[in-house]
Amino acid sequence: MRHQSVSGKTVLDRFVFLSLAVMFFVSASAVFAGPNTLRETKTYKQPKQTNAKSPIALYKQIMLRIDEIEQRAPQCQTEIFGLREDINQFYSFAVGDLTDPVDKNGKPIVADLQKGNDMYDNCQGLNDESLKRALLKLVNNHISVGYQRAQDLVFGDLDNRDGWVECVYTGRKLKTAGEPSATNMNIEHSWPQSKGAQGIAKCDLHHLFPADSKANGIRGNNPFGFVLNPSWEQGGSKTDRDVFEVRKEQRGNTARGMFYFSIRYNMHISDAEEATLKKWHKEDPVDENEKKRNDRVQNFQNNRNPFVDRPDFVDMISDF
Repeated sequence: MRHQSVSGKTVLDRFVFLSLAVMFFVSASAVFAGPNTLRETKTYKQPKQTNAKSPIALYKQIMLRIDEIEQRAPQCQTEIFGLREDINQFYSFAVGDLTDPVDKNGKPIVADLQKGNDMYDNCQGLNDESLKRALLKLVNNHISVGYQRAQDLVFGDLDNRDGWVECVYTGRKLKTAGEPSATNMNIEHSWPQSKGAQGIAKCDLHHLFPADSKANGIRGNNPFGFVLNPSWEQGGSKTDRDVFEVRKEQRGNTARGMFYFSIRYNMHISDAEEATLKKWHKEDPVDENEKKRNDRVQNFQNNRNPFVDRPDFVDMISDF
């Protein structure tokens, strides 16, 4: 029998990883036990809980820790992916709030449609900072799907139309059922990782889009803006190496993704970039595909982009 050497760090990572799984299932089982389950034995007295975490708080904590382990132990990615899926299903079953609900025929449906209809009632009459605070309360109930899962969802679901995925910058289309080679197409972070898209923000689906790898690299972390003398252009997008101009078909989507990110993570957009994004928001209004994408993202990470539901909110905020 051939034995493979395993480093102490790898063993520790896997131990912690498995421990988290056990902790989640044991904790969740206890939290969600039916009210009569513990009362059947008359001699049992349930201890008083102090500072107990809510099910969703516990779920978020577990998922964040799994994200951290995924970064530290990439060799366990397959196991982590499977565990994250199992935890999602267990949590959904326990609380009856499916992250990706389906109807009786197994087809995906939109979760909590009522949220998209009246969730903004408390925002009426608000503007600027008061509106930003109100919107933050609505979007910060965010469940991270993890970065690998986010990539799979973008290429296999959110931006996959009949087996084809289109680069948001160049319009180039790729036939694929899932994440392709990173040298072909990869994930564009509208808000660059180097400027704050880290942790759960790195895998927040509302600002992630499929992009041609070369075009993505050319954009880099440049801010968005209008380009007069391009050093590169393709499919309508262009750059002068100082700012990056998005093609007309994607401008509004990118702008609304940036506005969402600013609210969700309390990140400031420069005056020049904000002026550009507000123009793009008006030039490229919300369409049916963007609405459907917003619905699907809600299914997976349990929050919506308010600026897709209510484009008028953009004009009510003078400084993102």
